[in-house]
Amino acid sequence: MNLEAVRDTRGDINGIRLLLKGSVETCNNLFRQAVEEGDVISQIQLSHALFGMKQGKDGSKDFSSLSTRDLETFFYYPRQFALFNSAYDQAMGVESDWETRDARSKETFRLASNRGYLPAFLELKCNEWRSRSYGFAVELRPFVGKGDRQLDYHFGQALKRGCEAGSELYYEGMYWMNQSGGIQVKYPREGQSFEGFVRWYVEYEDYPNESFDNHDGFFHIGSSVVLAPSKEAWETFVKEKLSNVRVSPIESYVFIYDVEQLKSLQNEHKIRVGHTSSFVESVEGIESLRGGIIHGFRIDSLSISLDNEYLGEISVQKDTFNIHQTFKNQKIQPMIDFIENVMTRTGSAGSAREWLSQMGGEYIV
Repeated sequence: MNLEAVRDTRGDINGIRLLLKGSVETCNNLFRQAVEEGDVISQIQLSHALFGMKQGKDGSKDFSSLSTRDLETFFYYPRQFALFNSAYDQAMGVESDWETRDARSKETFRLASNRGYLPAFLELKCNEWRSRSYGFAVELRPFVGKGDRQLDYHFGQALKRGCEAGSELYYEGMYWMNQSGGIQVKYPREGQSFEGFVRWYVEYEDYPNESFDNHDGFFHIGSSVVLAPSKEAWETFVKEKLSNVRVSPIESYVFIYDVEQLKSLQNEHKIRVGHTSSFVESVEGIESLRGGIIHGFRIDSLSISLDNEYLGEISVQKDTFNIHQTFKNQKIQPMIDFIENVMTRTGSAGSAREWLSQMGGEYIV
């Protein structure tokens, strides 16, 4: 067994598992060989294969009559290079400290990403982005729809989380998540009411850091779990809503901004950004989804302080995506332009704030 056989699988993790036939020792030997040869892509692929071997209990399987179709496929969610670090320490017989692991992982995945390996690019970007917002989706968009289900899923999750519920991009996000098989849809037991099911699920399942939202007749927990009143209701929604989604062109995700300029402005002027959502009363009424008339509209706002002095506010009206702002100071105009671009596209002030934070602003937390 040598690395050429691993490379010949062209990244098919179950194909690599079939070659290894449940032998952890063989996997470790190949991993060491990949390290010696500087083959960063094979290192990552072998670490994923090792994860599949352990989860699938390959050591107890009879591989004499198995094919790749017979092996379980595990949908791995990137999390700080955990699989690679574990495989490296095991194969190399070391126990590295956190700083060494982190530096080694980032360099390995950077090299693999530069060589065009999409799973490495995805894990690297997942590590860079603390939240899965619209900015993360913009990073992934050029690589969507090219066969990497996990990348497509994370792109969709970032859109669903980072864009206003009910907007075109929100549904586009759900479309990609559904295409990737990543949405976890749960249904009530026979005879159980949907309201009772939702109460029970929220009470007994542990989602301490997730958001909860009612939309389209479903109850959304975070961006991945959907509670549906029935299988038929969900299938109808997929057929009537998600199947008709228009995928936005890649050009619509592109706008010019200078990361270093925005970061410099943030830190030089000690810019602080506050995020609020509110309801503005209006004499004009609009019909709500639940029936009746709502007199007013919701807005999402960012208030900005410059050198500890309140500067102004920029808001997006959630039903129209219209932008309102009160800034007169020209010092931070590039930042205002950036925020307005994100709000106009997503309807979300939160996504703009998270993106600014990700750039490295010391005073945006």
